[in-house]
Amino acid sequence: MSTIRRRRSSFVIAGAVLAALGGAACSSNAPAVGESGEPIVRFSGLPDPAPLPVIVMQENGLDEKYGFEADFVEIDPDIATTSFLMGESDIAIDQDAVSSSIANNEGHDVVSFYPALANTASIVAAPGSGITEPEDLVGKRVGHFGMDSGTTQALSVSLKQAHDLEVSDFELVQSSPASLPELLSSGEVDAIFDYEPYSANAIKLTGGDYVFQVAPYWEKETGWSPALAMLTARRDWLSDNPELSRNVLKAWQEAETLVRDSDYEMFLDEPYATFLDRDSKEELQTLARYCDQVECYTGSWDASDVKEQNTYLGHLVDQDMLEAVPDNAPAATLEEVVEP
Repeated sequence: MSTIRRRRSSFVIAGAVLAALGGAACSSNAPAVGESGEPIVRFSGLPDPAPLPVIVMQENGLDEKYGFEADFVEIDPDIATTSFLMGESDIAIDQDAVSSSIANNEGHDVVSFYPALANTASIVAAPGSGITEPEDLVGKRVGHFGMDSGTTQALSVSLKQAHDLEVSDFELVQSSPASLPELLSSGEVDAIFDYEPYSANAIKLTGGDYVFQVAPYWEKETGWSPALAMLTARRDWLSDNPELSRNVLKAWQEAETLVRDSDYEMFLDEPYATFLDRDSKEELQTLARYCDQVECYTGSWDASDVKEQNTYLGHLVDQDMLEAVPDNAPAATLEEVVEP
């Protein structure tokens, strides 16, 4: 079983490095074989809820049940995309359909084929800031953690669609996800773009409130919402290993069901609490309650979801946040990729 190496990090689309990689050659698609004689599937991700089902697989023997050995590699967010595109992992859990689009526009052929984590991005405003609705953000100091982060991108496209607002109309202040609640509390910013549990921590710290949340907006408007992270693989790895790919997805779905059935209280159990690497048990409890409320592991992905995802990517193109929706589909169902 893999050793869990702890590092605090955030979901970031590291698209800037892709041009240098271009169509870099990938490693062989024949999986290595472990001591058990089963193929090894290498997952990569960050210490957040998105890849937690891999640890659940390992702890509950679900990988063995489905005929493979799950190996998890915790990756530095600054090199996550590069590492995956160079073939150092088979399935990345820190990517999404947007990062797949960027990669494919640069000559790669990867596909996001299942949601790993619902979008928890939100805007929190401090009390006394005068911000009670998104329009009040214009001209205010708003903290975020990078224009190329999945959180800022999701909020940007959502604010444009919902309220015809441009983030360029805000006074943007950049910091790390974990430090943004403190900036809000100290009065250095009037509102923040962040994700859970940091948004909930900001509310507790300041007495502020949510001004806007990505997932509820899209769910209300379309019955669908963009994932914050997705299972993403090289298309040829999936098509060259169809039975293994299907078994990996079955193990993943069974693992996320175990977490959902616990009302996400498994976040507080070991080794999962250590893997999530939060500052306190209270923070883990906040995260568990939030995930139970919004259903962080959605447990479904079909052709209608793919259609909505492609529409969402089109919105990013319209806002010049994405060059184009590539012809080699950045999002698909697994069966669309591996069907006979």
